[in-house]
Amino acid sequence: MKIYYVANARMPSEKAHGIQLAKMCEAFLLRGADLELVLPRRGEGRSLKDFYGLQVEIPVRRLPVLNFGFILSSFSFMISSYFYLRRKKDAIIYTIDMDNFSFVFLRFLGLPYFSEIHGAKKKAFFWEVFLKKISGSIVINNNIKKSLMGTFGLASKKIMVKPNGIDLEMFSGTITKEEARKKLDLPPDKKIAIYVGREVSWKGMGILLEAQKFLTDETIYIISDRPYQEIPYWLRAADLCIVIGTKKNEYSYLHTSPMKLFEYMASGRPILAADTPANREIVSENEAYFYEPDDPKDLADKISKIMTNLLDSKLKVDNARAKVENYTWSKRAKEILEFMKKI
Repeated sequence: MKIYYVANARMPSEKAHGIQLAKMCEAFLLRGADLELVLPRRGEGRSLKDFYGLQVEIPVRRLPVLNFGFILSSFSFMISSYFYLRRKKDAIIYTIDMDNFSFVFLRFLGLPYFSEIHGAKKKAFFWEVFLKKISGSIVINNNIKKSLMGTFGLASKKIMVKPNGIDLEMFSGTITKEEARKKLDLPPDKKIAIYVGREVSWKGMGILLEAQKFLTDETIYIISDRPYQEIPYWLRAADLCIVIGTKKNEYSYLHTSPMKLFEYMASGRPILAADTPANREIVSENEAYFYEPDDPKDLADKISKIMTNLLDSKLKVDNARAKVENYTWSKRAKEILEFMKKI
């Protein structure tokens, strides 16, 4: 049965949602799924295989939209995707919550439909209409599942919890720290803690700059908007990898499943994570160190302490590397395909 993955997204993109979309489509295809990615006609339209370094080319259908602001563009994509798909038979619709309404007409195609939901949703008309007849939803952590059950009355059996994933081959290279630093033109003897990710306010980015003020021998590097295929070198160049999170934003604190955390786990470097429920769903003290969210002094103190004796981190690093084997894109795709067959 053919899967039409409908995503209101500009592709390709270096943003996390673009990487997640590409890697999941690749994983579905490598698992034998007959899949087509349905996108709005925005941006350059480059090959996703070349852009993301994929093993296979993803079949893509780009539909015409009115590119006059996000709302109008999304509304026109809602219309064009409905008319493109309305005569499809023996198919499954798969989508993702890139906005709060462009998916709603998918309900009326008369086909089974599933959605990835990456955040809790407020009770709103479009979500109520869409979720009322949904075949199943795939959420990235248990807090989102609880929220959907409580807010919309979704049955537990219709919700699958599957955190984001990792391309182990890409992030488990043998390049040494010295080689990585030489390639990136980084000082060979500096103590470097690295944060990888977009600089957006809801994550609580300010804590990194505040923590740096307390550090004398260590430097925090913020790696943002770099080519995806360059990221493994930054992680291998690091002495320590940081995952942030803030109590000041519900999504950051409760609902994320940061891909960077899985990438850190595979990289063979110690992890220092904000002590949030979202991060705790993936790692514990067996695999990572934790600091108090929104406390830059505690973050700085933990960085210094870990850097003082990196050998003490070996057990956590080994545990993290073993645990991340359970979070590959391939395993995620396999379990989602099985879930859709059962429903």
